[in-house]
Amino acid sequence: MIRLRVHQIAAVWLGSLAAVLSGAAAGSAREPDKFVVHEWGTFSTFSGSDGKALKFYPDDTDLPAFVHGRHRDVKGGRGDVMVSLETPVLYFYTDRDRTVSVRADFPKGLMTDWYPQASRPPEQSIRWDDLKVLAADRPRLEPGDGRYFAARETDSAAVRTSGPDQREEEKFLFYRGVGDFQMPFVVRALGNREFAIKNTGKEAVPAYVLVGVKDRRVSFKVFRHLSPGAEDQVELPAETSTTEKLGDEMVKLLVEQGLYEKEARAMVKTWSRDWFREDGTRVLYLVAEPVTAEFLPLSIEPKPDRVVRVLVGRHDVLTPERERDIDALVKRFNGPSNAESKAADTELGNLGRYRYHAQKAAEARLQGADTARRRR
Repeated sequence: MIRLRVHQIAAVWLGSLAAVLSGAAAGSAREPDKFVVHEWGTFSTFSGSDGKALKFYPDDTDLPAFVHGRHRDVKGGRGDVMVSLETPVLYFYTDRDRTVSVRADFPKGLMTDWYPQASRPPEQSIRWDDLKVLAADRPRLEPGDGRYFAARETDSAAVRTSGPDQREEEKFLFYRGVGDFQMPFVVRALGNREFAIKNTGKEAVPAYVLVGVKDRRVSFKVFRHLSPGAEDQVELPAETSTTEKLGDEMVKLLVEQGLYEKEARAMVKTWSRDWFREDGTRVLYLVAEPVTAEFLPLSIEPKPDRVVRVLVGRHDVLTPERERDIDALVKRFNGPSNAESKAADTELGNLGRYRYHAQKAAEARLQGADTARRRR
């Protein structure tokens, strides 16, 4: 009698185990998503060594000529800004042709550039209504050889406008913007290659990369996970590496966040010149999706099976050593010698879009130091 009960229990247990295994197998073999949307882009910011945000002039002079925008030389005519929203692109993957509508909002900023043509003039939001997403059709696209064309090097579907105006086609939706707000990420340069990196937001930073570039030599270090409210004390390695290794590390981080490898490589290829070859010190950090959703809400109809948004924060920071160099240049620039002033002007020009506010900050430091000397 006891033996029978043991056999019965064993049979029930084996039957339950088989059901669990069967269910697991069925779950692992589920039907793949039929409509997927992926996005990458960059929030760019700038600060002095003290971590206080400085404005700068966004640069969009190398955008393809066919891109629509408010102004060709200065984004939206807004001049200097706190945040430059650079090159978000939306990719679509579908099992069949679809008609979709997309809206991206930028409540603390202004949309400035986009392609294809939006359904109405963009302001703080941009809309594409009744877009055709093409599963198999691969239309001929506007040719070009600039860095922005790297975004096409993916397996995404083509999108086509369907309005009464001239039809436009691309492998993604593209938009850019500018804003005056603070990203929840602060970098202080302490000198001697040391930095304090603070997450001032409510969401963890998945990872960040500290990068230094000088005379085409690059050094970097990858750091993982920065909790909300936490501050890391980190050091930039003295030894140099290669842009190829740095690019591979960035691709790895982007893929971990959900991008396809071709998308990640397209993003890195688009921005490698600015991220890896432009002299300066910067932090490239992964923006948590809830932060992206707060600053840049996105809605798509019909709703995709899956949406992945991977935006990178690019924060350029002046080190104390660089600020001292700038102070010396500003002294020469404002000095009595015309030749010295012209030479200093050329060197200050290497600051690019950061020059104006970096120079103003230097003038304020020099004036403060002069005032302090007089008081003594």
